[in-house]
Amino acid sequence: MLARNEQIHWVPEHIKRGRFGNWLENNVDWALSRERYWGTPLPIWICDTCGRTTVAGSVAELSSLAGSDLSELDLHRPYVDEITWPCAGDGCDKGTMRRVPDVADCWFDSGAMPVAQWHYPFESERVFEMAGQAGFISEAIDQTRGWFYTLHALSTLLFDRPAFQNVICLGHILDAQGQKMSKSRGNVIEPADLFETYGADATRWYMYASSPPYLPRRFAPEQVSEVLRQFMLTLWNTYSFFVTYANLDGWTPTSAVSSAYRPLGAGAAQRAGARRNGHAGRLRHPRTGEGDRAVRR
Repeated sequence: MLARNEQIHWVPEHIKRGRFGNWLENNVDWALSRERYWGTPLPIWICDTCGRTTVAGSVAELSSLAGSDLSELDLHRPYVDEITWPCAGDGCDKGTMRRVPDVADCWFDSGAMPVAQWHYPFESERVFEMAGQAGFISEAIDQTRGWFYTLHALSTLLFDRPAFQNVICLGHILDAQGQKMSKSRGNVIEPADLFETYGADATRWYMYASSPPYLPRRFAPEQVSEVLRQFMLTLWNTYSFFVTYANLDGWTPTSAVSSAYRPLGAGAAQRAGARRNGHAGRLRHPRTGEGDRAVRR
């Protein structure tokens, strides 16, 4: 897993050999089971007499073991707990195979997402091979012990490759005093309230442009208000000005631009095209912040 981690582009870069790399270096066995009712039942059956263990790898295999068609079975508790069969162990003629009561750690479910979404390997094999690795994922920095790790562990063990190529570890959004937001503290700001007051676009742009996303940031609604005034309304007014006079002139966009609407010389137009392409590249690239500054220019 350490070797495959070297193939991943981390933002910020120090996470690769720091928080995540250190976690991998000091890794311990994963306690996969949970003593809970809700969750994915572990497909492990143990004889109640001799202790023989069987792991069912599919519904078809479980049907064969149980001696009945279980293709319509709900694979959750309590239904799967009712599936039993006589033990076939040597010298064990009275034992019954019963499922262990535990369920899988829910992080195993999330780590299995790349295969589970396609029901691979039972179907969609061609689609799974085409999809391959995720090009980009993003979550908060605490997922170095959660989703990032379980994705990496399962993909390495199953396919000997990373599950993702690029990842941005997001910093936490704190309140105005620098405290982590939580319902118990009563300092949570509801996104719906921000959308209603300032609009979704202004909120999104603040999150994108205020600071690198991997840094923790203090947040107050007034900061979104500032983005709305200084950027979003300026952008809207510019667009409104253009639309007003385009309509007055009866201008409509076409694939071929008339020479009457080419005030730039060839060299200037070429430079403008290069700048536009550069802006688009910055907006798509995992390095953040440059897209905001380019658009504002």
